[in-house]
Amino acid sequence: MEKTRNLLFIPGPFSFDHTFQRHHRTTDTLKTMVVKHEENRFIKWIHLGDEPLLLDASIRYEEDGISIEMNKSVSETKMEALQHYLHRMFGVGNSLDAFYEHMQTNKKLNGLVEQFHGMRVITNPDLFETTVDTIIGQQVNLKFAATLKERLVRLAGEVKDYEGDDLYLFPTAEKVAKLEYEELRALSFSQRKSEYIIDFARLVANGEVDLEALWAMSNQEIIDRLLPLRGIGVWTIECLMLFGLNRPDVLPAADIGLRNAVKVLYGTGEQPKTEDIRLLAEREHWNPWESYITFYLWQYLNTIGK
Repeated sequence: MEKTRNLLFIPGPFSFDHTFQRHHRTTDTLKTMVVKHEENRFIKWIHLGDEPLLLDASIRYEEDGISIEMNKSVSETKMEALQHYLHRMFGVGNSLDAFYEHMQTNKKLNGLVEQFHGMRVITNPDLFETTVDTIIGQQVNLKFAATLKERLVRLAGEVKDYEGDDLYLFPTAEKVAKLEYEELRALSFSQRKSEYIIDFARLVANGEVDLEALWAMSNQEIIDRLLPLRGIGVWTIECLMLFGLNRPDVLPAADIGLRNAVKVLYGTGEQPKTEDIRLLAEREHWNPWESYITFYLWQYLNTIGK
């Protein structure tokens, strides 16, 4: 396989298996990404400017970090855009070395650092998809949320074959903005959820909501900007910052998975309440790595099968 020049270098420890373990996100039959562990390779369709592009990249281990290489030739302009995309996807500004140093004095959490050493948090920089994905998941179970997402993709997005796998390309805001509520209602979306998704898409499409501007905002500024929008609450914004913007310092204290992981790791007996999580984070000085601690605790919970 002929590779182009490096797209990106990321310093610090890295584990391909740990990093990509939790990213086999699927609908019932569609995949957001194909991960080839034996090749340290990942493949997904992304929006790059006005065109879809197959991101087919491999990771090469260096002495003091990793390099990400594209597995097919692309133009110089697209290379620059890809570097920008990957910088966001891998949260290059978040230093694992700094995170690990911060955790050294915490015996319980440092044990997770050792168990999942090299796990970098990777996210989806498509903030429109991340937000809509989160809205879909509001107050429904994961399986039904996946079904609804697949139906939306098949209605307004694209499904592209890759070596026998159906990879999806999520619809743009412009495409979703053209839908009518009844079209989503026919796919078993609730009336309110149909309105939330399509209204949000229309705000993005007409420029009233500038998702690109969120990258330069503080966490509080993002909350202040998005909270007035219908269908977007604090939980939705936290998910956007965790799974889209790759912010290292977000604490989703109300998350059941996080509370269950703390219950097991700390042996609290009962599931801690939201306020208990906030007090624990303050007492143990989780800041400014609340997101990373949360991701490591989620991975811990996945490992023990609770």
